[in-house]
Amino acid sequence: MRPMSRRAGRGSVVGKLAHRIAAAALALVLFIPGSANVRFSDAAFAADVPAAGQTDDDEVIDTAQTPACPRPTRIEPTAWRLESDENVNAMRAATARTLSRVEAHVSGVSGDIHGFRAGQDYGLIYARDSATIAPAAQYLYDLKYLTSSVDEFLQLQYDGDTDDPEDALWRSPGKLGAISGTVGASEPHAAKMLVVSDEETSLITMAYVAYRAGAGPRWLQGAQGGRTRIERLNLAMDWLFKDRFDTGLGLIKRGHTTDWGDVEVGQGNTSGSFTRTPKDWTASIFDQAWAYKALVQLAEMNRAVDRPDLAEKQLGRARALRQATVERLWQPARGHFRTHIHVPAVRHDFDEDAIISVANALAVYSGITEPSERAPIFKALEQSRVAAKASKPGLTLYPTYPSGFFDYPQMQPGRYQNGAVWDWWGGMQISAQFSTGFSALAREHLGLVAADWARAGGEIYEWQEPASRKNGGSPAYAGAASTMTEAIVRGLYGVEVDPSGFSVAARLGDQSGGIHANHPPTGCWLDYWHTYAGDRIALEWDTNHTKAGRVKVLLPPSVKVTAALLDNRPVKLASETLGEDTYAVLDRPAPVGKHRLELRLTSTGAGE
Repeated sequence: MRPMSRRAGRGSVVGKLAHRIAAAALALVLFIPGSANVRFSDAAFAADVPAAGQTDDDEVIDTAQTPACPRPTRIEPTAWRLESDENVNAMRAATARTLSRVEAHVSGVSGDIHGFRAGQDYGLIYARDSATIAPAAQYLYDLKYLTSSVDEFLQLQYDGDTDDPEDALWRSPGKLGAISGTVGASEPHAAKMLVVSDEETSLITMAYVAYRAGAGPRWLQGAQGGRTRIERLNLAMDWLFKDRFDTGLGLIKRGHTTDWGDVEVGQGNTSGSFTRTPKDWTASIFDQAWAYKALVQLAEMNRAVDRPDLAEKQLGRARALRQATVERLWQPARGHFRTHIHVPAVRHDFDEDAIISVANALAVYSGITEPSERAPIFKALEQSRVAAKASKPGLTLYPTYPSGFFDYPQMQPGRYQNGAVWDWWGGMQISAQFSTGFSALAREHLGLVAADWARAGGEIYEWQEPASRKNGGSPAYAGAASTMTEAIVRGLYGVEVDPSGFSVAARLGDQSGGIHANHPPTGCWLDYWHTYAGDRIALEWDTNHTKAGRVKVLLPPSVKVTAALLDNRPVKLASETLGEDTYAVLDRPAPVGKHRLELRLTSTGAGE
């Protein structure tokens, strides 16, 4: 097998990638305070060396003392290039502009907060939004953008102690372990949106991303407001199971909204209250999925700090929640989960169980689904998208709730949380499709979103009316920018970088393209370029990581690998089938540094 010609020097990966990206990238230059004589090519993707985080007890958590990778002298921001797809390429600049417009740098009770407002029209940092921003932000920003908001939420956690200064800042009824829904106000305070039940679980996800990105076990064991962070995270989950767990159903409950929203039925023309407990309760697929994900993450963090007892407690809760979710919410004949059930039962004059909500995609994303449930879910979501005439994924629900069901003016059918399209959730739907073996559908959906962003001149809006494609809500919507970036970096390109190593699951198939993934919290970077040449695929990678990784390549349809070379030497590959996808998997740890894997392909023929 004669290898395809290899480019000389570091240009075999980085050079070609950098050249092609530079040609399409936004010509912006940023000077970052504290990093003299360093300039970067794109404002929101540039990141200086992470500074030491400082707790309220002046305990320094300095991850830079033991970096996972040698720090580069010049930082190249995360960027990607997909041949013959300028719309996807342009999403990089759109994300950069969006996140730069909503960066938040404010003072809080825990110290300086670095985070992201939900959108241009929002003034606060929200726990739910931040949890969905964090997975992408770790490839764009320093560690403090992942940890400092968590620290503020934890500092404001309700403790119930006499004369507790942070408890005095609560504007909502407080119970031990409860978390504020927002931080970052000019006058610090705590306020819980009482109609929802995902603020604690969102905070746990925020903390998990920070822990995995480089903060590590030491940060979890550090003090925040007189308790360790891991203790506070466990208290937050305990609040959820004490205050929002229905023992009869075995499910998490919330007020009567749609499935994830904050607009309560029959409560006037405002969204949920900070002071009034809901009158009517439901158990939604959204909350079960979000809680399941947080329970599994919290268990891992407990193991990391040598608390196997607490880890098993959270995993036990997760197993029971999954079982109850299947029993109460899954509809096998319809192929999707119920949006919610009422606590106690309520009968409507329409078939509420026929509503297909986007939280079904969140269920796949969270890991709460069984493999057999995923294909029916994605089929149901696609059928609802087509029926609603939506131009892209992320349709909140279909059929919609009837006109007048909600008092809130924006909740007419096809608008806001009642049947509008949200890229925020669409990005997680695409990520779920990539990660569970439905890459063809994910790639199609990513293309639809990219085309819509191009139509809007790169502006990223909060939501869109499905049939008219009229955009609504806030511009520069950070959640949408971030979940779509996650769908590209971790979905399409299949890149994951953290202190433990790196992973590549190249899902470009019959396209050529590449990525430079910079991970500011660790100082690690990974480049790869994927070349498709009909009968062959070459994957060239380079990384400064010091620990080996994992590499696999998605095969185009109806082909198989007949031979493979790693650095011009024959190598065996394993085959992996996931959903509708088949991968060629390097059967050994992927070496660090610069390497090249070449696959020789042949057609399997019809029906083979």
